[in-house]
Amino acid sequence: MTRTIRNDQAANLQGGRAGFVSRVVADAIDLLVAEAIFLAILLGVGVVQFLLTRHDFSMAAPELWVTIVGQWFIIVVYLTTTWSSTGRSIGKSVLGLRVVDTHGQPLTPVRAFIRAVFCACFYPTLLWIFVSRRNA
Repeated sequence: MTRTIRNDQAANLQGGRAGFVSRVVADAIDLLVAEAIFLAILLGVGVVQFLLTRHDFSMAAPELWVTIVGQWFIIVVYLTTTWSSTGRSIGKSVLGLRVVDTHGQPLTPVRAFIRAVFCACFYPTLLWIFVSRRNA
């Protein structure tokens, strides 16, 4: 089922590549979502510890390496699942963007995973957009 786009300017932009600012804002929203998920996990661990020990409620600050690995894992899983299903993460959806392959289809789970790992490890590669002829 295709949607009818009523705004002429929006219709003209369909199928084009997103610019640098749109991508950065969408990625910033996705990063905030990943941070919220991580915070919810920490809160959940604190609640479980409170229920098991019946001591005062507290949220322990994890070691730095646990935070880095945990957040990396969350962002990779989050991006992989959203990109391989609809092609839209929450940040992309807010800005009206979609991640697709060269044929305009959502990414396969393997391709979405590889892209998510690459994005999580090498975020500054987003700067490639300034030198890419295809704005890719």
